[in-house]
Amino acid sequence: MGKKDEYQFDYLDDNRRFADQINGALFNGRQIVKPDELEPDEPQIVSTGEKSETGSVKTIVDKVRIWKGKRLHILVVENQNYVDYQMVLRNMLSESIGYRKQWRRKKRAHREKRDLKDRDEYLSGMKKGEKFAPIITLVVYFGTDGAWDGAKCLYDLLDIDEDLKEYVTNYRLNLYDCHEHDTFEEYKTGLRQVFEIVRYVEDEEKLQEIMEGNREAYSRIDSETRDMLEVVANFRIPDRYRVIEEGEERYDMCNAFEKIRIKGYEEGIEKGIRILVQAYQELGVPQEVIMAKCAEKYEITEESARKYVEACCV
Repeated sequence: MGKKDEYQFDYLDDNRRFADQINGALFNGRQIVKPDELEPDEPQIVSTGEKSETGSVKTIVDKVRIWKGKRLHILVVENQNYVDYQMVLRNMLSESIGYRKQWRRKKRAHREKRDLKDRDEYLSGMKKGEKFAPIITLVVYFGTDGAWDGAKCLYDLLDIDEDLKEYVTNYRLNLYDCHEHDTFEEYKTGLRQVFEIVRYVEDEEKLQEIMEGNREAYSRIDSETRDMLEVVANFRIPDRYRVIEEGEERYDMCNAFEKIRIKGYEEGIEKGIRILVQAYQELGVPQEVIMAKCAEKYEITEESARKYVEACCV
């Protein structure tokens, strides 16, 4: 896996976040899955048959928990931040292998017990009426370039006539794309902040509004969420905004974001003034007039305009 996938994989290793992701995406925030009800299970690794840049075979790795006998997957795929147009096929493969693993375990257990009664059960490797644990797979899309525009079910990938669909079994993704949501109150952990930032990373005014509305959470971001934001949204909170709270590292994202906005705003003004100064100088406009026009255009004081213009004229 790449660096981004490693962070996503580790971030959901915490049972609180794992349960929060399932509850938020599948149950609209209802606390159906409890963290203390989750039991560990081995992650499933599935070869895709493709080669990575290093020459190794790419794999699908899922974060897995057992919940009341059910197998819950949150899929982590190499380069998950981009739209994978064959994700439906990867999901089908992953779940098929998961069910086959269950069957193989049952088959071994029956052979050891020698409790299969007839030919059909013996050849099937399982008893008549025996059940498998359901596998629920959730694909979470962290892309910042826009909404998922790939297939969401098998029919979307097939060149198939309408009158044939009833004979072809469909397969549907459980896909969570934060771009399809406007609010994220259904999440109770740092996942809410991750999705809010990914969703509105290009809208500074909206981000400012969100942070002000939930200042308590954004002024004490945990270190794992801070790292997650850096890799999925390219949003870094500098170390100088770190605070120690009850022995744990926290980060004041509100102050960090305000400083970043101010810096960006100032850089934008400086760039704009440089362009204006160059244009006015070519026309022979006096420096004092340039200062006045810059102050008026950018709604800043004449003293501030003077500093910008003099810096540009050096």
